[in-house]
Amino acid sequence: MTPTTICLFRHGETEWNIEGRYQGHMNSPLTSRGKTQARENARILQKNPSLPSPFTVYASPLGRVKETALIMLDELGLPSDVISYDDRLMEASFGDCEGFTEAEVAQKYPEFWEKRLTDCWNARPPFGESYADLSSRVCDWYNDVKFSGTTIVVCHAMTSRVLRGMYMDVPHQEIVNLPKPHDGFFKLCNGIVSHVTQ
Repeated sequence: MTPTTICLFRHGETEWNIEGRYQGHMNSPLTSRGKTQARENARILQKNPSLPSPFTVYASPLGRVKETALIMLDELGLPSDVISYDDRLMEASFGDCEGFTEAEVAQKYPEFWEKRLTDCWNARPPFGESYADLSSRVCDWYNDVKFSGTTIVVCHAMTSRVLRGMYMDVPHQEIVNLPKPHDGFFKLCNGIVSHVTQ
């Protein structure tokens, strides 16, 4: 089923984003900049008059996304209970690598890191998930949703990449390199993905 419009948001900047640490299923609070990004992204959404009603909101249940989504809904004047949280929208688990920087992961888990550099789609962190694993559950969510009007999705960098890649039907090696901005949102409509920043 082709959705009418999906507005795809990444959570605001977190403390671990600044430190370059893998978050996965662990959490780090939004920075002051991250909170500002959430409010500004809601304002950008409000300024886009072409989005059809009604609005449906889905979000990852992880803390940084919850925080972002609640800030956005407050800015939009919508009640918090409109959000449907779904575990399938969570970021890929980085397993034993969560909380570490790239340099630390490369040192502690060299075999995984080498695999990630050569086959990022299938590389699975110790006790974690690969892009392929993530894609399977995101695809399951996508196929379950009955899209109508405008669907707002608040999620994570890798989750957003996978959703956009599925929508555009691009090769796996391109999905892992798609941009992952905190600012603005990606509008998925009529088979086209566009980055809306104002």
